[in-house]
Amino acid sequence: MTTKPLLTIDDLAIHYQTGAGPVQAVDGVSFDLAPGEALGLVGESGCGKTTAAKAMLRLLPPNGLVPKGRIDFAGRDLLNLDPEAMRKVRWDEIAWISQAAMNALDPVYTVGDQVLEAMSAHRKINRKEAWAHAEQLFRDVGIDPGRLSAYPHEMSGGMKQRAVIAMALALDPQLIVADEPTTALDVVTQAQILSRLTKLRRERGLALIFITHDISVVVQTCDRVAVMYGGHIMETGPVREVFASPFHPYTMGLTNAFPTLEGAQKELISIPGSPPDLLNPPAGCRFAERCPFATQRCSEETPALTHVGEGRQAACHYPEQAAEFRQQAARNDTWQIAGERLGEQVQGAGSLERRISDTPLLKVEGLKKYFPVEQGFFEGFGRKRQERKVHAVDDIDFELREGEILGLAGESGSGKTTTGEMLVRLQDVTAGEIRFDGKNIATLKGSELKAFRRSAQMIFQDPYQTLNPRFTIYDIVAEPLIIHKLAEGDELEKRVVESLERAGLKPASAYQERFPHELSGGQRQRVAIARGIVLEPRFMVADEPVSMLDVSIRAGVLNLMRRFRNELGISFVYVSHDLPTIRYVADRTAIMYLGEIVEVGPTDTLIRERKHPYTQLLLDASPEPDPSVFKAPLESAGEIPSAVEPPNGCHFHTRCPKAMPCCGWEGRDVATAMSEWRIRGGELHQLAGVSVTGLSAQLALTEEATEAAARDELQAVLSAKHASLWEAARVDGHDRCLLVQFDAQQSPTRQLITKEHEVACYLYDPP
Repeated sequence: MTTKPLLTIDDLAIHYQTGAGPVQAVDGVSFDLAPGEALGLVGESGCGKTTAAKAMLRLLPPNGLVPKGRIDFAGRDLLNLDPEAMRKVRWDEIAWISQAAMNALDPVYTVGDQVLEAMSAHRKINRKEAWAHAEQLFRDVGIDPGRLSAYPHEMSGGMKQRAVIAMALALDPQLIVADEPTTALDVVTQAQILSRLTKLRRERGLALIFITHDISVVVQTCDRVAVMYGGHIMETGPVREVFASPFHPYTMGLTNAFPTLEGAQKELISIPGSPPDLLNPPAGCRFAERCPFATQRCSEETPALTHVGEGRQAACHYPEQAAEFRQQAARNDTWQIAGERLGEQVQGAGSLERRISDTPLLKVEGLKKYFPVEQGFFEGFGRKRQERKVHAVDDIDFELREGEILGLAGESGSGKTTTGEMLVRLQDVTAGEIRFDGKNIATLKGSELKAFRRSAQMIFQDPYQTLNPRFTIYDIVAEPLIIHKLAEGDELEKRVVESLERAGLKPASAYQERFPHELSGGQRQRVAIARGIVLEPRFMVADEPVSMLDVSIRAGVLNLMRRFRNELGISFVYVSHDLPTIRYVADRTAIMYLGEIVEVGPTDTLIRERKHPYTQLLLDASPEPDPSVFKAPLESAGEIPSAVEPPNGCHFHTRCPKAMPCCGWEGRDVATAMSEWRIRGGELHQLAGVSVTGLSAQLALTEEATEAAARDELQAVLSAKHASLWEAARVDGHDRCLLVQFDAQQSPTRQLITKEHEVACYLYDPP
């Protein structure tokens, strides 16, 4: 007996009307979704996945038209419903979690009022009952119910995202459509939210459409996948089967473009070209121009989505050759066939040998960077104003060797970007030394600083904002040479051409006279790299250089860095929260947490042995694109604390499953333990409010409480968070209060575990 689909999309086409004509964003898409099933819609930017999903809720902009197709949901064609009937479907039966969900909350209303508004818009509700329901929803998504009274700006990004998920669940919909819901989040926060969303979906029997460009997320969270490209579905089927043995060359390219963390190391594949212009889409297969296996038939005849196995379909003319294609698609030289057709260089990694010099090029000692916190006029009014500061980088040491790529990993707020900017002196140093060739560059000024910058360059995260839109590509790359008066005339042109072609923009003559808006994101990032290497620097800082690029073009940029290390001897500091890419490019890796380096060592050793509990957390949180790897869901790992008032002792103790009494517990941890107690649905009968002063916490007792019973309840609350929290606490009772005190503790120092592998943790360094 087959289950009747909850959702059926049949031959759906969506066009955007523009002055130049209709943009055929979606062109004949069909798929089913069963009740309780999770379907991943995967593809590059502009493939039509978000447009198709918005059409389900009739949320297309005014110029979006649906010339053909049906969207059947629970027995109704949504395209034929009148506006009032469609309004009742939205949120009640189909809920939407948008890509910018963190900004979807109204800043002038409390979060609780907004959750209640979502309920009352569809049903008559009793406020008291609705508030109780909202409290339970917050517990379900892992937020303290007390946060319902908070305003959005009082919540972290991860909390806001959880609150939006709670709103989506408020009316028990049958289907949730999630459009890149974790794109702007840290890897740890992403893992917790995906785990929670998957758990709630299974408990409630919800269907899910998960839209993303990240196949590793889909592999870990979805049952089936539909791979989209150029407004068409290229391939669909069970998620692990599709990515383990793809039938379509585009899926093969995507699979080989993702670095793995746990799986075998392999050279990443760079797919040449860019998605087609859907204003004038090509005839035949939309991927034919970029496909190394394309024939004349592929350019003339559009392949139908046909069955290629049980529950599997692919839109390729040659499914019987899929096994042969898979072997060939795992090599960059195969894709060079398409690159030559498009006049574009396919960037392989070159030699896989990692040659690390013993000579330090850059040595950092005691480096600190503090930012003052701006205070309002009334803050500190009537008393001495407190000087508060953000401890962005807090006393770190490391070195960068000649011809080495050093990975700098950690969550947002860990201080890795600030560290990178100080290395090239885009940020002034608060304290400490940065020695380059033995000279402290932290104090350089004027002409000396300008001379140093010939040797140090930076690649920024956003290729769309780092290039001057009024300059041609030639002018952009030539500018550093002109500023430093290193070349002019024919020599200038020669060096610009050489840099562009080294960066994979061949022939340079095809790019020199163009402007940045005429290039794709990947091409712009290559221009930024060409601008960086034109001075032949000794080292470069790359700050998340591929995070904003499409999957198919990331590999080329990563391979380029490896080539420059091997062929030009350039050293790199590669800043990222993405450990799979760090594993691919970095010789050594330093893990940063809240301004400190907690572990450093050879990348493969660090990933294999993962000594520090924070390193273990980052690795557990990183999604794995290899379908043969199954990762346990990350249930709860908390959020990174404020850098304005870093935790006592080891900064990670607040989230560490292995924390000991000596790790630095304090009064704030008591308040957190009480919040987590409420999240789990626990009630407090003996303890009332908590106030924190320094390392101590004071808890008021309820009217009917006895001190002995209050101590027992406190022990239960603290032990539920961590057994060592209760062990570290000193509890005294007076004036109907319990005073909980803790000892001050220093951060652990790094200890050498094995050759070149150092860890800062009390598990290895007794206090």
